[in-house]
Amino acid sequence: MISSNIKLIVILNVMLLLIVGCNDKVRSVNEFSIYLVKDLSTTEAMSKKLDDLPLETIALLTDKEISTYNWTEHEFTMKEGISLEEKLEGKVPASGKPFVVVVGNERIYLGSFWSSFSSQFKPDIDIPRISSVWLKRSDNNMYKIQYGKNQDPRDDTKIFEALKGLGKV
Repeated sequence: MISSNIKLIVILNVMLLLIVGCNDKVRSVNEFSIYLVKDLSTTEAMSKKLDDLPLETIALLTDKEISTYNWTEHEFTMKEGISLEEKLEGKVPASGKPFVVVVGNERIYLGSFWSSFSSQFKPDIDIPRISSVWLKRSDNNMYKIQYGKNQDPRDDTKIFEALKGLGKV
């Protein structure tokens, strides 16, 4: 009797672990986030492989803070009360601040935050960018990830599937 109870408990625990493990995998595949690159300029970050870039521990922006994402224009709106400018206050130098777009645990592409007033702004830079004046308490809640080159990394199907699965697109 005792051994059959122990077997039942073990089987139930194994099933519970499998269910929890599967749910975590589904959840992580659908997660969308933007991480700042730690201690590198945009130019330095561009010279490294994407997987070799040191990222901040905590995401700057997650799908939970995004209200909608317009896939055609690559514009997103923030949820009420959340300001990307406030999150970045003091962290966007004139040379830009690099970031990495991540889906689940996979790094998708390198981009950079740029100040529209920067004298070092380079419109021909070969990575996607998000531009703003980066002032605290900005009323702007819509941002566009701009890119004008051929193979557009913003169009990665993993990003689309994640945002669609989260109901953002």
